[in-house]
Amino acid sequence: MVMEIKPPKDRDVERDEQVLRMLIEAMRILGGPRKLVYMRNLTWIPSLVRACYALLLRDAGYTYEAIAEKLGSTKATVQKMLSADPEAVLRKIQSEGDIEIDDHVAGGIAKLAYKEMRRRVSEEEISLVSETAKVLGVDWAVETMTMIKGLDFPVDKDDLLERLRGVKIFNVPIEEILDNLRYPVRTPAELVKEIAGYLRGRNIHPAKG
Repeated sequence: MVMEIKPPKDRDVERDEQVLRMLIEAMRILGGPRKLVYMRNLTWIPSLVRACYALLLRDAGYTYEAIAEKLGSTKATVQKMLSADPEAVLRKIQSEGDIEIDDHVAGGIAKLAYKEMRRRVSEEEISLVSETAKVLGVDWAVETMTMIKGLDFPVDKDDLLERLRGVKIFNVPIEEILDNLRYPVRTPAELVKEIAGYLRGRNIHPAKG
């Protein structure tokens, strides 16, 4: 079998794909594509796209000034989008229905869409890791993926401990394992890798069960 090694995906291309997924989640939040057809004013769509990019760029470590420059916007607009309270925006959408979507509201919708996108991506990866572990017969990884289903990654130790408390892997308490991982854990696959690395350090072969 020939293994194809692909070059790492360009960061801007990856960000574009994330924005598209966020827009799909935003449409769900706003009532679905059919409802959007009947909305009187769609000039808010560019604001939502900008808010999605602003959120991703902030998480990548960009300053407000750098985000504004990259998006061709102003620092004040970026701050308005990124300071939005997503839960307050959601209540406004649910209570008023057809609302005027300015930069602030667009920022709140983008945050809600980002959270939902990450949840769906985590679920997809948990499913993939679980299926791979089943094929390889790595039962502890399958059980771990089952127990963390629904967690929003990245996660910290407290999030994992809440789901996994009392678990033992090869007789090693999960509390001990979690104390020795690096945080935040960014993905389900990284969690399995980190646990396996700790087990190997204890001279336990994690692929055996």
